[in-house]
Amino acid sequence: METTLTARVDETGHLPLQVRRRIATLLLRHKGHDVTVTLTRTAPARSTSANRRYWSMLRVAAESLGYDSANDLHSGLALRLLRIEDDPIMGTPRRTSTASLDSAAFVVYADAAMRLLIEHGADLSDWDRAEPA
Repeated sequence: METTLTARVDETGHLPLQVRRRIATLLLRHKGHDVTVTLTRTAPARSTSANRRYWSMLRVAAESLGYDSANDLHSGLALRLLRIEDDPIMGTPRRTSTASLDSAAFVVYADAAMRLLIEHGADLSDWDRAEPA
């Protein structure tokens, strides 16, 4: 059994009490067994402004290309640019979720999406004016 916990370490190098209690509870399940504990820094998530800018681009591009919605366009772009191995049982296409991308990976994805949209004839000339304030 694998458990992942995400928490902020405070200025004194300690985890919040609630997280420490959760770890203690999890350790009780493994009494008498060896365990491996791995600590890593969490990669920064994409910012809300980056997310807002991406969806603004999708709304303008969807209208330009004749898509029913920005969501439909997003699904197609993500499947094209974030494709992973097909489901081994059903054989259906799969992709990485954009929500799982850290800040740097999301910028790379959004830039690739913009280039692909332009290649396919999307008129993004009104994009910056379409962004919400």
